[in-house]
Amino acid sequence: MKRKYLFLAMYRAMDCLYDEQESPSEELLQFVSDANPYMYVERTAVDPAVQEDFDSSMARQNIGAEVDEQIAYYAVKNFLAEQNPQFAELFTEISLAEWQNLCDLIAEEETEQNDNA
Repeated sequence: MKRKYLFLAMYRAMDCLYDEQESPSEELLQFVSDANPYMYVERTAVDPAVQEDFDSSMARQNIGAEVDEQIAYYAVKNFLAEQNPQFAELFTEISLAEWQNLCDLIAEEETEQNDNA
């Protein structure tokens, strides 16, 4: 998976998990709102601090331009644990297979969008 799609995958996973919560926490709502990368063509977070924290976490974990989806799954989980341990716990509701499917879907969507731009 391309590293540049990893933030999108994390956001989409957390947004879906937020939607599935019977009574999501205010912290989760704020995180999902601040992280939304679909507000901008550049696909960066609404709150630049979230993007910076994510990028720093990926750098500390030695995540390069290309990353195996399994490694990416655990790197994202680590990032979420840094933000709020409950986010990481919630993230584990997504199986590795579901994560891999999500990563493939996002890569396909983003490639198509870039081809049509």
